[in-house]
Amino acid sequence: MQDDRATILIGFDGSEEAEGAIRCAGRLLAPRRAIVTHVWESLAELVLHSDLEDLTGPMKAAAADLGAEGRREAEVVAARGADLAEEAGFDAIPVAARGRPKAWPTLLELAKQHEAAAIVVGSRGLGGVTSALLGSVSSGVLDHAHLPVLIVPPLNEPAAPGPVVIGYDGPEHSDAAVRAAGRLLKVRETILQTVWLSHQAVSPVALVGAPVVVVSKAAEEVDRAVREATERVADHGAQLAAAQGLEVNAEAVHGDGPAWRTLLATADAHRAAAVVVGSRGKSAFGAALVGSVSRALVHHAPAPVLVVRP
Repeated sequence: MQDDRATILIGFDGSEEAEGAIRCAGRLLAPRRAIVTHVWESLAELVLHSDLEDLTGPMKAAAADLGAEGRREAEVVAARGADLAEEAGFDAIPVAARGRPKAWPTLLELAKQHEAAAIVVGSRGLGGVTSALLGSVSSGVLDHAHLPVLIVPPLNEPAAPGPVVIGYDGPEHSDAAVRAAGRLLKVRETILQTVWLSHQAVSPVALVGAPVVVVSKAAEEVDRAVREATERVADHGAQLAAAQGLEVNAEAVHGDGPAWRTLLATADAHRAAAVVVGSRGKSAFGAALVGSVSRALVHHAPAPVLVVRP
């Protein structure tokens, strides 16, 4: 069930993309308490490749002045992000945090300190020279966070009004994603999709020398068993989603390629508000969700992606 008391940590670098991420997060996650964080690094330390504590004399004083100016600028950026978050429906608190040396470990530490239920970051961070949110911040958070991460791509228009699409791969890998969707997201209409692949396309190669009709028949039987098993998995996911208060429609879908492409096609067709997926999927059903599905979705989805570790 939805938890309105949860705290959300939002990484904000001051860019237009980050502003859009806050507005999108508001439509999906507000009203809740939000910690809006701008992570910064001392320009002097970046240039000198040395900690402030190691410097002496006039150089140390100059570096300290630069550091103080950097913190003041970071506080201004964080305050602007908090204002945007307030407009988006959050009860927002600005935090300017020093990154040493990268932004993503600082974000994860802040999430731990504030007992955040999720982290929100844009998929592309743009900022000034002193911004520690430059580069692959979203990748760092995604690879190392042990709590749900909402990755928001640059959006040319407001977030789509459609349902949430959940890629479901069975209890071991995807139940946490379903629970997170029910606990965090305001959108309750849900399409829960389990993807399976056919064995018929590869069976003639697998059994060289066997009669084609025998191989084809065996492949048909395997596909039937896989489809039925996938339908049972989808039904299990639907029951769990309904228990979380989601209005769910479950589908067992035959995929023609990687599972993430099938999920994206569904999201596009329904103008999905977000896509939800576990960070590791390893399906027995045709290996449809094997591999970096979550990373492919983050790289290609035009909609926000909520990634949840098992």
